[in-house]
Amino acid sequence: MRSATPSLPFERADTTRHLPLQAALDQVVSQEAHRNERKLAYVRAVVLLISLMLDVAVFLFPQPLIGKAQVPPTVVIISLCANLFALGLIQILRQTLTPAGLRQWQLVIPVFDSLLLWAFITNIWRVMGVTQPLILSNIAAFCGLLAVSGGMRLTRQASVLTTVLALANFGYAAVLFGLDVAIALFAAFTIFGTGFVGMWMGTIVRRHVRNESGRVLMERFLPKAVVEAAFEAPLQLLQQAQRCDVTVVVADLRGFTQFAEQLDPQAVLGFLDRYQDLLARVVEQHGGWVDKFMGDGMLAVFGAPEPLDHHAEKALMAAITMLQEVHHICPLAMGVGLHSGPVVAGCLGTGSHLEFTVIGDTVNLA
Repeated sequence: MRSATPSLPFERADTTRHLPLQAALDQVVSQEAHRNERKLAYVRAVVLLISLMLDVAVFLFPQPLIGKAQVPPTVVIISLCANLFALGLIQILRQTLTPAGLRQWQLVIPVFDSLLLWAFITNIWRVMGVTQPLILSNIAAFCGLLAVSGGMRLTRQASVLTTVLALANFGYAAVLFGLDVAIALFAAFTIFGTGFVGMWMGTIVRRHVRNESGRVLMERFLPKAVVEAAFEAPLQLLQQAQRCDVTVVVADLRGFTQFAEQLDPQAVLGFLDRYQDLLARVVEQHGGWVDKFMGDGMLAVFGAPEPLDHHAEKALMAAITMLQEVHHICPLAMGVGLHSGPVVAGCLGTGSHLEFTVIGDTVNLA
């Protein structure tokens, strides 16, 4: 009679824990872009509110302010509508639009800003005509703000779009106000440079986020002290290895090889994923770090590369905790060996592959 196939608590590999690693960069960048978009929304609302106040003042007192007998009410109406749209956009960003859903809006909001700028230019021209060319300095400033706003959205597409829209609006204003060609070209190059700086700033932010994500990822494989040295002084990793007094913990499951042969490979991988996660978490909680996993086997170190007070006691407590916790996820018994003594810690290997580890009789005895 065929015996029943043994089972483990996990029939499939648990990949959800790895998804944040794969999407860490996009997630962090999206969150930062969402915060920047909200800041831009508040700036937009403040600028439009000031513009509305000025438009109302000009509408009520046109003669003393701009020397005109009257101003069409459409100036105030357009400004009021723009303010309402800006407030609605703030509400969307605060309550309904998540960082993950922002990407499709990053190319829509700049178009809205461009339409606002186009309406501002048109209103100024209709009210003042070509008799006030100095207003072009304000228009150029707004175009520069539009161009640089793309960099705050942390995507090259947004930077290119805002720069193109800013140049188009300034070209429209230059034609309306009859600006000299040489001056118009100089201002256009300035706006283009502003947009390029915004794109460059966005690239710097993305690179910084990528470096920090790499640091977090490396800390899953190496001791934190080694990761810090790799980022701050990479050549220190290749210096002479150091002698340390440590406690080494070796653990494995009894009879796991024979047990795993009767299981589906996906179930085995799923179990090992959670089993190794449990052991690594316990080791880190007690001040150690996992040197390596070998299937169901683990080698952990307490006291290297940085000294650890009472490393033997902390290693023993970690071993006890592992023995208490592992039976919740595995029917097999686990064996644990500990030994304290001197080791040599450092990077081993040459060429393109290096490994930070510990060697010595202490490791062999454990």
